[in-house]
Amino acid sequence: MKYVFFGNRRFVLEEMLKKNLDVDILVVKGTHLEREKFLNNYPHKIISSKEEFLEYLDDNDFDVLVSNGCPYILPISKMKARKYVNIHPSYLPDLKGIDPAHGSILFKRDGGAACHFMTDEIDDGDIISRIKIPYSSDLDVSLLYQLGFVAEKQVFNEALNNGFTSTVIQEKRDDLLYYSRKPEDKIINFNESNEQIEAKIKAFNNYSQGCSFIYKGEEFKTYDIDFLTNSYLKNYSLGFQDLEIIFVYEDCILLKKDGELLKLGKIKGSLEKVQVNSLINEK
Repeated sequence: MKYVFFGNRRFVLEEMLKKNLDVDILVVKGTHLEREKFLNNYPHKIISSKEEFLEYLDDNDFDVLVSNGCPYILPISKMKARKYVNIHPSYLPDLKGIDPAHGSILFKRDGGAACHFMTDEIDDGDIISRIKIPYSSDLDVSLLYQLGFVAEKQVFNEALNNGFTSTVIQEKRDDLLYYSRKPEDKIINFNESNEQIEAKIKAFNNYSQGCSFIYKGEEFKTYDIDFLTNSYLKNYSLGFQDLEIIFVYEDCILLKKDGELLKLGKIKGSLEKVQVNSLINEK
């Protein structure tokens, strides 16, 4: 069997190389995968555009395309009859779209990975293999990414072992979610519930994202949240009103909100401008 790998993540590719599969390696330009040092040991081609990618597929012989982070929607119905499969980081058919891991944490949905046949539609096509990562409150998006990379390797190996044969037809249901992040999803509004704020921060706590809030006209970013229950601290907080800042220390702000003590951590911004006894939503 002749394979073509195309994508922006290394984990499935590493499995293919470990198994000594006959694979041509195509890498999306400007991605983490392009900068991976291990690629220096293998011939590979950097792909800069959809047109370049389609031209390569049309000009070369192979049996299976394995996509893992393809940024393009391909005209599969008009392409040569071969197996085109995609490794998607969710438990399809739920959480189609570009940012399923963020959506899993933000909306408290099960995550996972799935290998499926590609069609003209986004993340559509019969499922070959899939693995569920059940949602739990101790997950954040950074950890879910790591679990997802493991699951992607597992679904690839299962698909390889069953000869890339479909096992499940994707359902069409009204309760299924499509998610690609929007800028407003990462903005904290202190009129939201504590649960909503926690979900946002956990959904965007990776270094490249973070959640923003505005204090006295200045933007701050936070990457961590915790709810404190120390009895001495709770007693001290009785003298503070809702949304009032109790402490500012190191890279943290502690405030009172809806009867709970909310600690925002790993904050980026001019914390020396944040004042104790002021309101976190003060203009």
